[in-house]
Amino acid sequence: MNAHIRIAGEVPPAVFEMDGNMDIPSQIRLMRSVIGRKIMEIDEYNDKAAEMTGDEAAKFVDMIDFLKNDIAGYKTIVDDLKDGTCDYTGDLYDIASLPEASVELYDSFYLPMLSDEDRSDEEAAMSLKGQYAVDLVNSYAVKLGKMALSNPIALGIMSSNDSFLAAVGKMVLSDPELQNALKEDQGNPQ
Repeated sequence: MNAHIRIAGEVPPAVFEMDGNMDIPSQIRLMRSVIGRKIMEIDEYNDKAAEMTGDEAAKFVDMIDFLKNDIAGYKTIVDDLKDGTCDYTGDLYDIASLPEASVELYDSFYLPMLSDEDRSDEEAAMSLKGQYAVDLVNSYAVKLGKMALSNPIALGIMSSNDSFLAAVGKMVLSDPELQNALKEDQGNPQ
């Protein structure tokens, strides 16, 4: 899978509430607005690609592929958010799978064609999408970690792997609460 997550710069402050966070309904409105604009752009790019030949036509075709994948990513996030929660049930492939050839076109061809307002919305939505992808990966890793720590077979496999044990040991060394728990368990209270 050629997955690329483009995490834009900071989201413009105008789209945030006073505490610096955008509430879920505002995120949904922003993403739906961006989806609607991209659907119209696909129609426009199809017309332009039909009128052109060679490299110019290829740019528009590549951007259409990019926009379709981008829309799929936004839709999967909106589906997760629309019940008022954010429980990270999205599909990372939908969110992060973008045609490799289109990533540079996005920066050099697509963004410059947007109006200032559309570019601001695009950057805000892309930033939310990127953060959602990062949080989704983390949420999935936490879920897998909990499953592994509660499964005796997985624990046996992990405890026979020195690399895994070293990683756990480093985490213990960096967490005084874990160190204290181990000392108390050994009957050596601090």
